[in-house]
Amino acid sequence: MEQMPIVVNALNVGFLQTLKLFFVTLLGAFPLGLIIAFGSMSKFKPLSVLVKIIVWIVRGTPLMLSLIHI
Repeated sequence: MEQMPIVVNALNVGFLQTLKLFFVTLLGAFPLGLIIAFGSMSKFKPLSVLVKIIVWIVRGTPLMLSLIHI
């Protein structure tokens, strides 16, 4: 029981780090998602096809492979 405050403190620190990481990721993912969405809806056919091919490749790639290359 004497270790409980240490554990709770560590969990609080981890939770705050997770929230910070979430908001940083959100700042990057939201604009990128808008660019991809508008690109795929574009009436300019080469841009639309290019974006759809990129999305198709990323969807077919295993997540672990994507994380290794970062």
